[in-house]
Amino acid sequence: ESGAETSRVEDTVERIIRHFYDGKSEVLVVMTGLFVTVGDVTKTVRVRRRTINLDKVSKINMMSRDITDDKIDFEEALKRFEYIMVQKPYPLLVKTVAVAFCCGFFTLLFGGNAFDGLNSFVVGAVINVFIWFLRKHHTAEFIITFSGGVVIALLILLFYAIGLGKNINPMITGAIMPLVPGLAITNAIRDIIAGDYLSGGARLFDAVVVAIALATGAGSVMYIFGHMTGGVMG
Repeated sequence: ESGAETSRVEDTVERIIRHFYDGKSEVLVVMTGLFVTVGDVTKTVRVRRRTINLDKVSKINMMSRDITDDKIDFEEALKRFEYIMVQKPYPLLVKTVAVAFCCGFFTLLFGGNAFDGLNSFVVGAVINVFIWFLRKHHTAEFIITFSGGVVIALLILLFYAIGLGKNINPMITGAIMPLVPGLAITNAIRDIIAGDYLSGGARLFDAVVVAIALATGAGSVMYIFGHMTGGVMG
């Protein structure tokens, strides 16, 4: 759920089981669920939502190491796990500011000037709140990414039209960077290298779908704008 690769999840579950149980056990992890067999008991857990929370992944890893090193017992491990799972993410304001700075500096990195970076900063803040609103109402991820691409392109082109920015491509490229599925692609490659072709292929396909949705949303707006302005774009 928090963005860990398949091999990490399997290794963590297996380490915890082996510490508390000496019998036969099997663990199978795929992108949409976990299948754990301990003795004659099999448990299936469906993964219905996925996000990126590397802080939670790190804390679960640390908890599993403390278990295997006999630093905590079962009851304490359970309490720590429950505490980790109920921890709230960063507030919306902190996330919005972080995304805004990310977009602004990426625009500068891609060749934009200071005004272009400022425009992307504003667009990044707006798009983060927009995506938060859509996810709060359980909108499909494809629609969220597609709509995000559309809104980013529309806002950047609006700033360009009123003369607040000179370089469209660096502004749009910088603004869409937080939506690019970079970690998903990395985890997909790691799963494939580790031999988990099912999960790796599913992750890679999911990342490709997200990239297509993002490119289609932003590209369609740019295509329409290009035709309306006679193909003149900065």
